[in-house]
Amino acid sequence: MSVKYQVFVSSTYSDLVDERQAVSRAVLDMGHIPAGMEMFPAADIEQLTYIKKVIDECDYYVLIIGARYGSLDEDGVSYTEREFDYAIETGKTVLVFVHQDIDQVPLGKTDKDDTKRAKLLAFMEKASTGRLIQKWSNPTDLRANAIVSLTKAFSEMPQTGWVRADTIASASAMADIIKYREEVDELKSQLDAARNSLSPRFDDAADLNTEVTFNYTYTAAYNTPRRNGSKTMSYVEFLRCIAGTLNTPSTLHGAKGALAAALKQRHGISTYSMHLKDSEIEDALMHLVATGHVKMWAAQTIDKSQNVTAFQLTPLGIKTWQEMSYVRANDRNDQ
Repeated sequence: MSVKYQVFVSSTYSDLVDERQAVSRAVLDMGHIPAGMEMFPAADIEQLTYIKKVIDECDYYVLIIGARYGSLDEDGVSYTEREFDYAIETGKTVLVFVHQDIDQVPLGKTDKDDTKRAKLLAFMEKASTGRLIQKWSNPTDLRANAIVSLTKAFSEMPQTGWVRADTIASASAMADIIKYREEVDELKSQLDAARNSLSPRFDDAADLNTEVTFNYTYTAAYNTPRRNGSKTMSYVEFLRCIAGTLNTPSTLHGAKGALAAALKQRHGISTYSMHLKDSEIEDALMHLVATGHVKMWAAQTIDKSQNVTAFQLTPLGIKTWQEMSYVRANDRNDQ
C-alpha cells in the first residue's frame, strides 16, 4: 500500500519564497504532499487558528529559518515561532533548516532593528535545542538537505499518512494485519523485558531524593554582563524537569534545554539567556541511567556525519514521571 505523507513547510513569508518552493517541490518529487505558507500569506491570529488545523492534519513539520524573525503577534512573538511551538506541543516530527550565516544575507531579506534580530537569534537557539538541524546557504543545497532529511524521517519515524481509498485492504485482511502487529508488539515487549533483565544493576546507587546542584551562567537582560548562579534539587525533580523531552529519544543538549526551560518556568529563575554545564547534566543523566529511569545508546545524526549519545525514559522512568505528575483526590479536596 503506497502511503503519501503531508509535510507542512513553515518560514517567514516574503524573504523565503524561493526556499519554500525548493522544499515543496522536493516533497512533490518524492511523491508526497506539501502544505504551508503559500496557502496563508496573511499573518494574523485568525489565520494562525486555521493553520493549526492544517498542521494537525500533517505528518511532518519543516521549519526554514533565514535572517528575518517575521511578523509579531500582540505578545511580541512571531507567527512562525507560534507555528513551531504548536508543532512541538502536538508531537509532530520536526525538521529544522537554519541559514548557515545570516550576516551574508542581502539587506532586503534581514530584520532592520536589533530587537527583532535578538528575537531571531533566540528562536534559532530554541529551534536547534534538543534536535539535529541542517544548515543551508541557498535554495539548491536546502532542497538537497530536505530530501535527505525527509527520506530519513519517513524511514525511521513513519507516520499515519494518506492512502487512496481503492488501495485499502479488505476488512478481513486488515484484521489479520492488526492481529499480527499485536503479536509483533508483544514479542518486542518480551524482548525488551529480557534485555532489561540482563542490564547491569547498580544496587548501591543513591535514591532519587538525593540532591544535585546545577551551576549556570546567565544574563539578566540583553547585552548585560554574565553572572553566575546555581540551583539545587533532588534527582526526582531533575527527572520531572526533563521527562517531557526524554519521553522520545533525545540528546544531552535536548535534556540541557529542557532543564533550562524548567528552571525558568517551574522554579521562577528569570534570565535573558542561561548556559548550563554539559558535564553536570551528563552526570545527572548517568545517575538516572544507573537507577534504571533512563536508557542510553549510541546513535548517529540524520546525515550520519557524527556519532551522538541518545537518551530516553525507560518504562520505570515513565511510571515515576506519571506518579509525580498526577493530582491525587486528597490533594484536590484539601485545596
